Amino acid sequence: MEIFEEWLKEEPDNPIARHMLAACSGRDVPSRASDAFIERTFDSFAASFDSKLAKLAYRAPALVAAMLADSDVEASRDLDVLDAGCGTGLCGPLVAPYARRLVGVDLSDNMIARARARNVYDELVKHELTAYLRDSTGTFDVIVSADTLVYFGPLEEVVAASANALRPGGRLIFSVEELNRAGHETRYSISPTGRYRHMREYVERVLANANLRSHIVPAELRLEAGDPVPGLVVRGTKPTASQAL
Repeated sequence: MEIFEEWLKEEPDNPIARHMLAACSGRDVPSRASDAFIERTFDSFAASFDSKLAKLAYRAPALVAAMLADSDVEASRDLDVLDAGCGTGLCGPLVAPYARRLVGVDLSDNMIARARARNVYDELVKHELTAYLRDSTGTFDVIVSADTLVYFGPLEEVVAASANALRPGGRLIFSVEELNRAGHETRYSISPTGRYRHMREYVERVLANANLRSHIVPAELRLEAGDPVPGLVVRGTKPTASQAL
């Protein structure tokens, strides 16, 4: 914690130092990681992102893709798919077989450049995620998001915006780190890594409030200091017109 306090003395407005001090101290915790934190962190991380995650046995993209395959959606290249928080595009090749059109959105220019090099996206957009989803009413059949909502505390706004962006019958599939505090009222909590963890019951409630039918499975997302990171892989399905009646 002291290192971030010293960092802020030298750079009082540094978004990385500010966010990490909040994460380590529990003071002035933001409702989500700021745009500036995301941009600066992942712009600097982009070149080594894939190789570092490979060493951590990173599984979130594969788990999200498996959840999509486990639904009744066929890989017939006839869907409009959004990779929300696409990063370097690790999800892109996994979901491309489903996509008539594959769009990626992210806040990091350097991450988007890496994703573009994969040559699987039809469009890549630099934009804040919730705002992009709000402006995309009824645009997508599938939204996937691997390891992006870990930078959100409250999930209500981003999940509601995702539901807005889905067509009837569409699916939102994402991963979060699990907060296991049975019997407590805590819905989510920031960890010293700067990422948020969420309780399963809270995630279920958020999806229900957004009129999405939930299916949630536990999973190990990656290793951290040699230990598995417990997570949740979540699918929310928007009712069709007939189911909504």
